[in-house]
Amino acid sequence: MRSLHHRAGLAVQGLCLLSVVLLMQGCPSKAPPSGVRFPITNGSHTILPTAQQRILIWGDPPLADVAVEWLRSHHYSNILKPEKGPFHTPQISHSFSNRKVAFAVAESMKAEFVLFLEREESKEGVLIEQHCGSYINVSLRGQSVESGETVLRGSAYYPHCVDLSGETFQNLTCQAFATAWGFRPSGQLDIPASLMCTTGQTEPIPIR
Repeated sequence: MRSLHHRAGLAVQGLCLLSVVLLMQGCPSKAPPSGVRFPITNGSHTILPTAQQRILIWGDPPLADVAVEWLRSHHYSNILKPEKGPFHTPQISHSFSNRKVAFAVAESMKAEFVLFLEREESKEGVLIEQHCGSYINVSLRGQSVESGETVLRGSAYYPHCVDLSGETFQNLTCQAFATAWGFRPSGQLDIPASLMCTTGQTEPIPIR
């Protein structure tokens, strides 16, 4: 009887040790499945700005900086930012969701297009682990100052946990721009973000 109790005790200890090992292995964030390593994009355009038209960039500085770099590398020469305009104040420069202000600034700077850039960070919608990062979406919308119509749009997001880093925002911004400009189709494709930051650079936008 004593031997039976001893064996039972060893079995219980073994199960406890196995549970601890399994729990410790389950704590780190899982790597994203191979099918979700690349961002999902969506975008299209009806009109693209020409190389010489004036474009006002309206968005958070990290996204705006990538947008300026992308446009300049794609032969756009008249890129404007709010802080360069005559009505720059801390209140205006941070009210990026206020489209009325954006159009007022665009008109004062004689811009023909406004590119709105936005980012969304959320824990909801993450497919992997709820504690391993954030769901991040970057979107852009191009509107004509003259008509107020949206002429181009693009978005990109990772369906898995990612770090809030400058590289993440740069990758998503390039993917969103490339989709809006038609350099890549919408969807989840095995296309590196670095390629989307440079694609189309050898093809100047025609001058109307």
